[in-house]
Amino acid sequence: MATKTIVVSLNDTENLDHLLPTCAALAARHEAHVIGVYIIPSVEVYATFGGIAMAEVIDAQRKNFLSMARKVKEKFDRSMKLNSLSAEWRQLDALGSSISNEFIRQSRIADLAVVAQVNPDIYNGVEAGFAESIVMDSGRPVLIVPRGKTFDAIGDKVVIGWNGSKEAARACFAALPLVSANSDVTLVWVDPQKQPSEAGNLPGSELATSLARHGVKVNTEPMPTASSDAGIALLTRVGDFGADLLVMGAYGHSRMREFVFGGATEHILNKMTVPVLMSH
Repeated sequence: MATKTIVVSLNDTENLDHLLPTCAALAARHEAHVIGVYIIPSVEVYATFGGIAMAEVIDAQRKNFLSMARKVKEKFDRSMKLNSLSAEWRQLDALGSSISNEFIRQSRIADLAVVAQVNPDIYNGVEAGFAESIVMDSGRPVLIVPRGKTFDAIGDKVVIGWNGSKEAARACFAALPLVSANSDVTLVWVDPQKQPSEAGNLPGSELATSLARHGVKVNTEPMPTASSDAGIALLTRVGDFGADLLVMGAYGHSRMREFVFGGATEHILNKMTVPVLMSH
């Protein structure tokens, strides 16, 4: 199935000059419709401070968000028109201070959700666990784009992280619309010797055969390492290969909105150098 509807989160306003051109290039490549989403969080109410009425504080903060929304819309519209794209703007209100739940609802009607990498140490318009929330709960493939970088092409040179798991399988087949017969695809199985029954004598060869039936040519690479950190190994291969896309499953779970990830997923979320397509 082709990528024909892309929903992109626009709340990370400081990164829009990088995220919007990347999203526009991706949409143009696939002739996709783009839904730009800006979500206004509800203002958390605390006890009055210094005699200031909370109603005035809430009203002032909402006006700030509305003013920012107008600026974001201008940037979004300009970027979409510059690339002659089919697009629509959605300005929504969150039910709480977290915006992830509302964006998750928007993501579920799209082929692909696009978000920026989150810096957990600095507030950039989204909560620290925003990207993880979308990956874990949207049920859709999520393209996470490194902060501060613009990508004109995504899908020409692809590294797929594979280990035979259900998460990796979902991510791999979710990535098919982003690759073509002209794509250079390398399937990397990190430390297959640790999973001899799953990996077999030719790790990844059966998946490569399945992808070939979609017209995708795949080179398979077992990648033994001296350590157990698959995240470092995958990013090293991405750099060596000159990839413009990394595809991998997200390994972890959520409980009471606290996210626990395997080492590879967490490392790549923090250190990614190219867009990463994740699925759970």
